[in-house]
Amino acid sequence: MNIAIIGANGFIGRHLVDELSENKNNNLFLFGRNEVSPFAEEFNYSRIDLTNSAEILHSFKNIDFVFYLASGSIPASTWGNPKSEIETNLLPFINFLECIVQLSVKKIVFTSSAGTIYGSSIEKLNEESDKKPFSPHGINKVAMEYYLNYFEAKYNLKHAIFRVSNIYGEGQNTSKGLGIINTFLEKIISEKEITVFGDGEIIRNYIYVKDVAKSLAYSCYSDFEKSSIYNLSSNDSLSINEVIQQIKKITNIKFVINYKETRGSDNPKILLDNSKLKNDFKSLSFTSIEEGILNTYLNLKT
Repeated sequence: MNIAIIGANGFIGRHLVDELSENKNNNLFLFGRNEVSPFAEEFNYSRIDLTNSAEILHSFKNIDFVFYLASGSIPASTWGNPKSEIETNLLPFINFLECIVQLSVKKIVFTSSAGTIYGSSIEKLNEESDKKPFSPHGINKVAMEYYLNYFEAKYNLKHAIFRVSNIYGEGQNTSKGLGIINTFLEKIISEKEITVFGDGEIIRNYIYVKDVAKSLAYSCYSDFEKSSIYNLSSNDSLSINEVIQQIKKITNIKFVINYKETRGSDNPKILLDNSKLKNDFKSLSFTSIEEGILNTYLNLKT
């Protein structure tokens, strides 16, 4: 099977390449924004412009299955500029879909954002729960999901949508403002000091990146004639203060915590129901928060 990964150089993408490459029957075609890639010597890698239709039609003419991991924003980065979500993410996505429906692509996997599309809730949220996004990032992710429904209705392009919770793990680039666990660990190692926005009682679900990669990879071997949506979340929902306590136990480092005003783009509380994911991928297991944080910490120390 010819599998394309758009965003192969990214955090999830790099781990997904490692996961999929273990199956020698997979022919991987990797795409990203950069001219170079750490995988360029081993796999077919190309820089891709998702607004260039001719380039897409040429590059994807023999592709069976697509992972669409590309995103040019995070909730905080477009909070004050909603138009940039449309220009940077939505329009290139629609253009890409318009191209691949002319080809032999059988299915597309899209990574959505569980932390932004549902809004705040005190109840556990499953895939059918109401979407109440309040940030441009979340609104745009919902729009992209709905466009996948449209392209299935009009062109029979099947899809799998994974609404991913808060990811952490080895190799995350925190300079973009993502990854609270990795950010905390980096700051604790280098500065012995961290910053928390709000009172630390914001509740999130945290999932280890290798578990994300395994879950996404499973979709390659599922029914190509079926579209599906999953909350890609672990069993670990914790407040920020609880995460900090875990980090204290694992690192055994003393550090200062600075509490600052809550950011408007932050979702105060979200609890995710992952029972559909566990039911459909019965062999899937989750790395414990303790083991995941330890692995990440040891990786950052080296």
